[in-house]
Amino acid sequence: METNQQTDVREIEDILRRIEVAENSGNSSEIAGMLAEDAVIMAPSQPVQEGRAACARFVADVIAGLLMRFDRRIVYSSAEVRIIGDWGFDRGSFSFTVAPRLGGDTSREHGKYLFLYSRAADGSWKIARAIVNLDDHDDEEPAR
Repeated sequence: METNQQTDVREIEDILRRIEVAENSGNSSEIAGMLAEDAVIMAPSQPVQEGRAACARFVADVIAGLLMRFDRRIVYSSAEVRIIGDWGFDRGSFSFTVAPRLGGDTSREHGKYLFLYSRAADGSWKIARAIVNLDDHDDEEPAR
């Protein structure tokens, strides 16, 4: 029999898969629906985004901009999911490939993330905070 904690962990793991699918398909409205009202996004070289509306606009702009210029595929890999009352977090890494739509070498990027979730009034989990960080570039050759 699954405990409430195990159910919560599974639900947060499912959200990560939904984020991945939404990013890869360009469905920013799916991600917007996962955001808490007081969501905050901290992304590299960008101002902090505060509130659902600002975060949703930011995600939509970033995804649209990337997918307009690149064929891009992201994969998230969770290293740790913890539940603490009505809060939960998912810490892990991601990698993505980007290939310029107008031609050129495909590159692979890597980074880390920390997503903090809050339980909404209806019992669902919402993304309350998202912190992402790209790793430094290696001197390796582009992926082919």
